[in-house]
Amino acid sequence: MSMIDALTNIPSKKSLEESLKNTKFPILFLIDLKGFKLINMQHGDEMGDALLCSFANSLSIFAKSQNILAFRLKDDEFALLKDASFDLDIIEKLIFDLVDFISQQTYNLKNTTIKPETNIGISFDLNNSLKKASLALSLAQKEDQPFISYSEFATNLLKQKNSDISQKIEISIKNDFITPYFQKVIDLNGDEIYNEVLIRLTLKNSIQPPKFFLEIAKKRGFYPTIVKLLSKKILESNGVNAVNFSFEDIEDEELFEYLAQRYKDTDTIFELHSDNKTDIKHLQQKLEKLKASNIRICLDNIKSLEILRGLKSKNIDFIKVDGDLTRLLGISEEAKETCFNILKECKKLDCKSIATHINSNNSFKECKKLGFDYFQGFFFGKPTHKGQRA
Repeated sequence: MSMIDALTNIPSKKSLEESLKNTKFPILFLIDLKGFKLINMQHGDEMGDALLCSFANSLSIFAKSQNILAFRLKDDEFALLKDASFDLDIIEKLIFDLVDFISQQTYNLKNTTIKPETNIGISFDLNNSLKKASLALSLAQKEDQPFISYSEFATNLLKQKNSDISQKIEISIKNDFITPYFQKVIDLNGDEIYNEVLIRLTLKNSIQPPKFFLEIAKKRGFYPTIVKLLSKKILESNGVNAVNFSFEDIEDEELFEYLAQRYKDTDTIFELHSDNKTDIKHLQQKLEKLKASNIRICLDNIKSLEILRGLKSKNIDFIKVDGDLTRLLGISEEAKETCFNILKECKKLDCKSIATHINSNNSFKECKKLGFDYFQGFFFGKPTHKGQRA
């Protein structure tokens, strides 16, 4: 088998297999062109070959811009390979940059305009990367999802023994390794509105995001201590900051009283994370008390209108639309319609809308076009700790 694909003139499946042998930390994307067989049947092999060559050229351009490798495996299946250690934020940005890049492609072939659509399977694992990415691709095709990832590495991190995670939390509390990271929210002019505070455990050899420790911290009774340590650091920092809390935090009477008093008159924003099933009507009094303490409120992770129904105007200052919606604006009419309806509700509530997960200029354009007020994402800067802030 040749190392170069005869049709598209990019590296072949054999080349990928050889490259994987020499890749220390593989991040592998398998990309399938949706509807290719139908295009081939309707317009003939010549048109099909032209589409494959055009798409291969596009992938090569993207790969070069990201310092990664592009391959054609078979038929309408392609691959991208990056050698990099596991970093969830960087991988997420690469995924959405790729999805966004593909959504921008248009090919004019024999007086026919074709916009390629794809399913993508992703593996981050060291062993059997190709097999695992293939399984992820099969699932993405079956469920017609833009992408699905398969990662035993990430799964194993999530399945660490509770005792091991508890020990890391105790060490972090004792040695002051509870660290705030900051990611800015900006307006249309690029001016900073506020910074969202993201908690991390900055242990000697790793930086752990909350999904790896926060639930264990709550179960083992560390959570109030973490909140107090983080609050101290936040209130010592400059600028307007937003702190993430859950509705369960607000329902906890003791914790709520602490938060209301600790952040009173500090120009702080509480970002309340929604699971889109929470009934917040019975929390109106608490929301009003926070407002009376000059604490502004942002509803985070909003995916539908349901949670917004029954809210009182002036109780909510910001609404953050979930990234699962905003990052699909360019390729999903359903996502666009849902965002449009949420923005209409924002105007009724007299609050500002925030588009999250903006990872490319095209995503930014789509969100601006729809009418979002504010924006957040890697396109404007990744989360940084206090010493790195501008």
